[in-house]
Amino acid sequence: MSTPRRVEDGTSQETANKDRLILADEDRILVYDMEKSQMYAEISGATCLTKLAHVDFGRIPDEVTVFSDFGFKLQIWSLATKRAVEVKDPKSAPACYSYRPTTGHLALLTRPAARDILMVMAPSNYEVLTTVELTTVDACGVKYSPDGNWLVVWDAASAGCRVLLLTADGHLFKTYCLPQDELDLGVRCVEWSPDGDYLAIGDYEGRVVLLGKNNVRLDRSNCRFTDVILMNAQFMPSLTFVHHPTIDDPHETVWQEDRGPSGTRGYAQARQPTLSPAVDSFPNAKEGSSGITIMDFNVDGSLLASRDGTTPSTLRIYAPRSGQPLAALIHHAPIKSIQWHPRFADLLLIQCAIPEPIVYVWRAQWDAPKAFSLSFRAPFGQLKSAWLSSDDKSINYMLGNTEQYAIGRFAPDGEEVPWQRNGGRLHGLGPEDMFDEGNSLDLSPDQMPEDATSNGTPALGLSTQLGYTSAVEDTFHFRRQSQAVI
Repeated sequence: MSTPRRVEDGTSQETANKDRLILADEDRILVYDMEKSQMYAEISGATCLTKLAHVDFGRIPDEVTVFSDFGFKLQIWSLATKRAVEVKDPKSAPACYSYRPTTGHLALLTRPAARDILMVMAPSNYEVLTTVELTTVDACGVKYSPDGNWLVVWDAASAGCRVLLLTADGHLFKTYCLPQDELDLGVRCVEWSPDGDYLAIGDYEGRVVLLGKNNVRLDRSNCRFTDVILMNAQFMPSLTFVHHPTIDDPHETVWQEDRGPSGTRGYAQARQPTLSPAVDSFPNAKEGSSGITIMDFNVDGSLLASRDGTTPSTLRIYAPRSGQPLAALIHHAPIKSIQWHPRFADLLLIQCAIPEPIVYVWRAQWDAPKAFSLSFRAPFGQLKSAWLSSDDKSINYMLGNTEQYAIGRFAPDGEEVPWQRNGGRLHGLGPEDMFDEGNSLDLSPDQMPEDATSNGTPALGLSTQLGYTSAVEDTFHFRRQSQAVI
């Protein structure tokens, strides 16, 4: 399931703001129009001989990217023209591709032979503009910086800590490696800060290294724009945070999850030094998940939260600009996911791998973090949390799965705000109301004819557009049916 990415290039607002949803299984893709509550398009048989490995929207909601299993091929479908551009031998999705935020150019990692190739493709028609042979052993991913000026490519862990910084058009600017005297187990994850001033590198040793651009004042009167970018950028290691099992830092406040006599959850401040629970303490934790498995900047880049797989229940929060750790949150179960609020920069939503419908919230200005519990009918199943639209008076969040969901609300000061009715009219769907008749959310897809769309025209699929039938003509029939091959 996927929703369109935020469009930041010159695409018209009418095209960029379409609310659509992708539903996909092993060999079929449905695009649902949420504004009109009806099916918009269908793509069937896109991968032919293999199954679907990854499906997502492209640069705009009128584009769908389809990755085949085993790195067989990538197809970029246009829902407007009903045609697809095909690229052979892509690397593993979704880390193998990135859209440039400012212009919509596509950077894609491929491996046609025993070498990694970086392709930079034009938006809309996806014409190949640049092809670069990388010096990596086995590149794991690529990401554009938020300002669109830089590309980062990181190598497999077997090659050690090896990160390539390239310009937006694919020219190598710098290669970062750890010093030879340091233990090097390779890169686990990479993340840009929202302002592009920092590049965070998390490795398998539990380190988070921040590369800063170290901007300097320059006389730009006689410099081209590209020259100014290159002269400003240094990308030198500015900070290194290490996830030590023992927390002993006077700048860091340690909070431990606490359960009261009635079963209510909260946090209590712990004395230092404090030992973080190791992965052996959790029988259901994944084995071999060492290194920085979760890392994310907040909306303005002033805070960074990370989790080490060897201590999966501990979350560390740092302030990159001051270079100081702020807080460590220790829970009774491994941390499943974290989400910074898109509006309130110091507000963090934490979900742990527990059966109860509980979310944890940290905010820098609060006296202590909070734990909020929602009412659910059993069994709960695997729940996912998300922020909802909020204002200055209330902050909303959601917890749910494909069977049920609930919405919670709390004030900016951390006090829980109940949902209320006014004159018999429901103003919000709270836990006590979500199972009333007529208030439950039906998540099952609409039943539609196989070859019908919302306007009665044939659905978008190989069966209609390409004349595909169920009879197999020959082994390589899919090669003749491709609309465009790169």
